Amino acid sequence: MASDDALLRRVRQRLTATEDIVEKPMVGGIGFLWRGNLLCGVMGDELLVRLAARDAAELDGNGGAHPMVMAGQVAKSWMLIPPTTVRTDAGLTSWLARAFAFGATLPPK
Repeated sequence: MASDDALLRRVRQRLTATEDIVEKPMVGGIGFLWRGNLLCGVMGDELLVRLAARDAAELDGNGGAHPMVMAGQVAKSWMLIPPTTVRTDAGLTSWLARAFAFGATLPPK
């Protein structure tokens, strides 16, 4: 699946100032690792973010956000955010901030 180039460019711009970010091709898109943990990514035209499972459950449906499904399994900590929700800088920044808040709780790899 090809990643949305415009969204990918916007995510890169927001992450360039952060230390320990590594961009990596992933199955289905492009992922961004922070301190060795997958933080977020772009899958098709959607933003992928990693959140605490309880936060993901609370945010399900918020702006069209929905859990990622891989091989028929619902990923409880991974949310896909549709393009309409991250079209604005504020929308993208808000979801990335949520991903960073959870990522900060994980030990570096």
